[in-house]
Amino acid sequence: MFADCMQTDSLLSEIEKYVDGLFNIFKNPYLLYHNLEHSRQVVKHAKEISTHYLLDDESIFTVLAAAWFHDIGHLMGYLEGHEEAGVQIMKEVLKEKNIDEKIITGIAGCIMATKSSTIPVSLMQQIICDADTYHLGTKDFWRLDALVWQEMELRLGTEIKNKRDHSLQFLEKHQFLTGYCQQLLSAGKAENVSQLKKLL
Repeated sequence: MFADCMQTDSLLSEIEKYVDGLFNIFKNPYLLYHNLEHSRQVVKHAKEISTHYLLDDESIFTVLAAAWFHDIGHLMGYLEGHEEAGVQIMKEVLKEKNIDEKIITGIAGCIMATKSSTIPVSLMQQIICDADTYHLGTKDFWRLDALVWQEMELRLGTEIKNKRDHSLQFLEKHQFLTGYCQQLLSAGKAENVSQLKKLL
């Protein structure tokens, strides 16, 4: 499908503009974490990891398109099932651009791989999952974790107790999936776990 990286870049630029437009139309003030900044960061890190693994143009398009659409369902008000909503929106957009059904299926698989109950089965799915949780291994974890909880409280309309306990449980359960992120981010995540334990 992809003759060269210029075609890939052009399609991804169109997707980026579409996603930007949706965030401008559906302004949800409670999306303090699942916002355009998060989507851009996931795309950035997905590109970084994909480059490390020397993915071909079609695979890069698949991963980065999934990164743009993976949380778009939050704009429709969904918490549970936002991945499925993102897949539906993605399919409607990309079918209009005559993207091959096989590629659309691959993008859908990557989006659904970010669902917490799903086990990623391919490198592309592992890449987007690691890109989505990249911050867990960086110092930016603290700022973003606070935004996650602020957003959740706004959405649920109630105060959440023992937030640090929940964050610690999440970090200890989480695993980076690609060797690249395991090597790059595991030490940072371990430091964040250590700091959380000290605060309890």
